[in-house]
Amino acid sequence: MIYQKTEFGGTVEILAADEFKAIPIKLAATSGVVKAGTPITAAGAADTDGAAAAGILLYDVDVARNPNGAIVVEGIIDLTKAKAHSGVSGMTAAKLKTAVPGIVCRENIGVNE
Repeated sequence: MIYQKTEFGGTVEILAADEFKAIPIKLAATSGVVKAGTPITAAGAADTDGAAAAGILLYDVDVARNPNGAIVVEGIIDLTKAKAHSGVSGMTAAKLKTAVPGIVCRENIGVNE
């Protein structure tokens, strides 16, 4: 039996409310980790600013191990956390609202740590 230990810092919660709807998706990337809060297109590719997004990645996905993830298509997200964790600084609430009408972005909730 081969055993490999991988440590990680836990999950990042981008949701700002308990109720949400997410759908499964296979990510198009072939290596690395796609971070939670990243806008994802319908083809499974990371979107650079959210304008062509089909949803927002719910949790970090290590695509080398398993390229399957879930994208939030309806719910309230903490946009400040999503931008900080994903590194997609060009993402705005207006672009996401146009691309994914079911997502509400909050930036002023005070729970951004």
